[in-house]
Amino acid sequence: MLYLFAFQIYPLINSLYLSLTNLSLTRSMDAKFVGLANYIYLLKEDPNFWLVFRNSFLWVVGSAFGQFLLAIPAALVLNSRLKGRALWRGLIMVPWVTPVVVVGIMWRWILDGDSGLLNYYLQWLGLIQKPIVWLGTDAWVWPAVLSASVWKGFPYMAVMLLAGLQSISKEVLEAAEVDGAGPAQRFFTIILPLLMPVIAVMVSICLVTSWTKFDLIWLLTSGGPGYATSILPTYVYNNAFVFYKLGLASAVATISTLFVTLMAVVYARRVKLD
Repeated sequence: MLYLFAFQIYPLINSLYLSLTNLSLTRSMDAKFVGLANYIYLLKEDPNFWLVFRNSFLWVVGSAFGQFLLAIPAALVLNSRLKGRALWRGLIMVPWVTPVVVVGIMWRWILDGDSGLLNYYLQWLGLIQKPIVWLGTDAWVWPAVLSASVWKGFPYMAVMLLAGLQSISKEVLEAAEVDGAGPAQRFFTIILPLLMPVIAVMVSICLVTSWTKFDLIWLLTSGGPGYATSILPTYVYNNAFVFYKLGLASAVATISTLFVTLMAVVYARRVKLD
């Protein structure tokens, strides 16, 4: 309880208080109470806030959806009679257990516009004529960032789905096969419905953690070019530790916290999580 109060409850309360002040370290250490002025500025006057808010949705939904699409076939393969299955089950966890800093550096090297591996092989295959600045072009920066996020996060989903697959009775699947159900029919009518409790919990965890984490985006683009890949956590960081507008940064953090809480509650009720 002491830990929760010191590192969870008190920071939340203090952040809420600071969001109602004009505290700025470039002006004065004295915080003046301004009420809802920071919130009004963000919602009505800030030219970047709604772009950042939209980017947060794109980041969360794109990451969760991409990870799920990649995790489903991976889990099915790992659940099959695969030679060396134990080895592959261990190797698939490598992206997830790799430190985020290492992943960020690795993907910056792969996506580098001058000497990156991706440009090298695409040119070698004749798919592009000149290098693409993946992390500096508006049209390509989001696919590049989401690819790194999906690669980093999909093993967790794959392992969760694998656990769910192993809990499905083999007798049920064998009975469906005897009745003439093909692989696709068995998947969509038996396997997928039985996996829904696992999927519901897994997606809820992914939504919340993706909303609050920005380390990979910061390592790859620092929210750029401009504010093209800025999300709410990076906007909090920039306002607090780059521009030293602690009051405004606290308002952004409060809005983000309230929205992700509301999103989690609505999702939990929608999928009837206990």
